[in-house]
Amino acid sequence: MDVALYEGKTLNITAEISRYNDSEKNRMIDKYRKAAEKKAMVCPFCHEELRLRAGEINEIHFAHLKGKSCQQSEAYDTYHNQTKRENKKHSVIKEIIYNELKGQELIRPDLKVEYGFKEKAEEKWKNYPDIYLNKNGREFAVSVITNVHEIGDEKIVKTIHKRNKYFKDKGLESIWFIEDRELADDYGHRVLHLWEAEYSLAIKTEEDYKWDKLLKEMSEEFPGQNIPHLFGYRAQGTMKPDVRSLYYVHSMGDDITFSVYRLILDQMKSPFRGFALTEGYRMNISQALIVRDEILLSDKEQEESNRRDFANQVLLQVEVLKAETALRRRENEVKYDQKVREEYFPSSVQEALAEATAVYEAVDIDIVEYVSKLKYLSLSPNEANSLFYYLKQHKGELEDYGLSLTEVKRWVRYALGKISEPKIRTWLVEIEEL
Repeated sequence: MDVALYEGKTLNITAEISRYNDSEKNRMIDKYRKAAEKKAMVCPFCHEELRLRAGEINEIHFAHLKGKSCQQSEAYDTYHNQTKRENKKHSVIKEIIYNELKGQELIRPDLKVEYGFKEKAEEKWKNYPDIYLNKNGREFAVSVITNVHEIGDEKIVKTIHKRNKYFKDKGLESIWFIEDRELADDYGHRVLHLWEAEYSLAIKTEEDYKWDKLLKEMSEEFPGQNIPHLFGYRAQGTMKPDVRSLYYVHSMGDDITFSVYRLILDQMKSPFRGFALTEGYRMNISQALIVRDEILLSDKEQEESNRRDFANQVLLQVEVLKAETALRRRENEVKYDQKVREEYFPSSVQEALAEATAVYEAVDIDIVEYVSKLKYLSLSPNEANSLFYYLKQHKGELEDYGLSLTEVKRWVRYALGKISEPKIRTWLVEIEEL
């Protein structure tokens, strides 16, 4: 192992030697070897004597005297080899999470928090979580992962699957925190781009079941609607309404926050991705790691607000879809009517209609009042007619009234989804075509 107790403090010999240049390293190794021979280095777990080994075959390390090795040092070596691939932030993040959870242990008699390798050393596990947590008999394996992409996605996927299965077989529920530099979210397209490893790390929490319930209610209210498709999400195949969570760690020095993402995983094939139900939100560590029956990992009020917003967004998207469908139908009707006029009305009649139109174009209205009526669905057929001709003639002046043609058209689309009166709809469709 690479650690020993020296002068009352933990000495990591690998980190210590790395501080020196090549010419000084051998001198420092000899110095610490001599100190160990004089019984200055002891095991931080069993407090037996250690010796410093530094040969050409094995890396520099501390070793127990023959026959004196302890289970915790062996467990530490297993865990150390397991985490070699992680970057420097891994240990910092792990320690902050551990200290936060350990602090709660003092006030919760049914809570136990320990480093994974320490807790399970006697059982000689093949894999250890960073942190072991037991809440009233319910066990959790808390792990932090960094450098997801640097050793190759395929390799780390196999490692994650192996550890998850191992922990599950041992009766532990896995919770993973991912370093934030792997985060690739695009809420504009409602997509979370993932490594295959991240896909495998999405977990199911109490809040996810509440999202599942909401999606079920939405599907019953709007049968036949594909909810991700309503938001323009380009699915790779059929997606089950099974909400999952991903947790990203953001660290600045000793300050850590978490961001929470709720998503529906797309088909398990490359490119790996998921439909983002929320934009994600940040939580500070003391809020995220509150332990009840499980680690909360959520802001209850924020989650309720997000679900309400999502339900309203679905409703709006359904209304827009209805309006667009009605608009396309009306456009087809208008095209048909135009064709009939051209075929059956003589040119003299069409000219007369054009002259009548010119009269209407001169109309003058209170545009702000009319847009307000549009918003509240209180336009009469004649007012809809007047609104069309006003906009046709004066659309360039809307900015004078704090309006824009795009904004008016948005309210027109909303009204088309609500108003069934044909005479009003005809003029609203005409406005939409301006």
